[in-house]
Amino acid sequence: MKIKSLQELVLFFHEKWKIKVKKFHKREDKNLLTKKRYKEFIDFPFEKIPPFEILSWLDYSSQGWIILSSDLTIKYINDKALKLIRRIKCKDVIGKAINDISELEILRDKILYSRKKDLPCYLDFNIFGDPISARLVKGRKKTFLIVLESKLSIEALKDRQTQLINDVSHELKTPLTSLILIGERLESTVSKKDKYLIKRLKKESKRLKKMVEETLELSKLNNSFSYSTNQKIVIGKLIIETWETLKPLAEKKEVNINIKCLDKYLISGDYQNLKRAYINIIDNAIRYSPNKEEIKIEIFRRDSSVVIKIRDNGVGIEDGDFNKVFGRFYRGDPSRSKFKKSGSGLGLSITKTIITNNKGFIKAYNNKDGGATIETIFPLVK
Repeated sequence: MKIKSLQELVLFFHEKWKIKVKKFHKREDKNLLTKKRYKEFIDFPFEKIPPFEILSWLDYSSQGWIILSSDLTIKYINDKALKLIRRIKCKDVIGKAINDISELEILRDKILYSRKKDLPCYLDFNIFGDPISARLVKGRKKTFLIVLESKLSIEALKDRQTQLINDVSHELKTPLTSLILIGERLESTVSKKDKYLIKRLKKESKRLKKMVEETLELSKLNNSFSYSTNQKIVIGKLIIETWETLKPLAEKKEVNINIKCLDKYLISGDYQNLKRAYINIIDNAIRYSPNKEEIKIEIFRRDSSVVIKIRDNGVGIEDGDFNKVFGRFYRGDPSRSKFKKSGSGLGLSITKTIITNNKGFIKAYNNKDGGATIETIFPLVK
């Protein structure tokens, strides 16, 4: 069982306690529960947990927790609450009265009302335009717990994140293009001794520009769960066309291809996007394969699906990284590779997004006799 917050933990043990107490009351012995007997029914040693340890657990809660003393001074605040009220450090808040924190001043009257009526209170308000829900719970000796939760939907948060990525990426594209042009101008003016610096500047600028462009592309793909340009695709034909695009790169390393396809299997998807995905996969296979090696591609039917296996003879994937290779900005351990890697680390992340958006599945694994295989699966279309 996964427990996300201390509140859930307490509720879990409370329910457990109720079940055992219920069983106890069914007995003929109807004596009141003594402290000793109470311990027999609760097998969790609450008294052995230091208060500071419980408070440290609250830092991992998805809710904002604020504890007030009887004079409404803030005695504790967890990380989530700090983020919700837009503060950075606890020392900016701890020891201050709640009405001294402008974002929480609205809660003061509600707390006084709750104290008077001896009832928990609920309040919805805004902090810097973000909707917040607050629950006020009275404790012993006039202390109070404030539980804060953001009312922003997951979709709204994703939209904000996407917009931020798009804005930053667009702002970076122009200066990076300027850096590349400056590097080209400087290359003809600097001394031979310093030319390597200009080459490095150009190389890194191009890599960063590519990373920005791929970040933008990935952001767009993540917001497109289906494509309006879906069509029936002969997957074998798409793979051969992709290989022809990358053939010059393969010829430089004298890498050959061995395609095994028994039939013209049809899938449904966006042709251009799927071609982009397989360019990424086969490009990786070529780059990580030693010279004069062979890349094997198998296309076959498995039940009602089409399976495409692309196998190289390179160094393989590090153990434990089979899922990580599809993460953003993933870069494998350089000590495992003899080849220079200058990519953005976004290629396979883009590939996975395209495959998923086309109702496919992708996975990676190592071969027993060396190298790695990228396997993609799509529903078969008749």
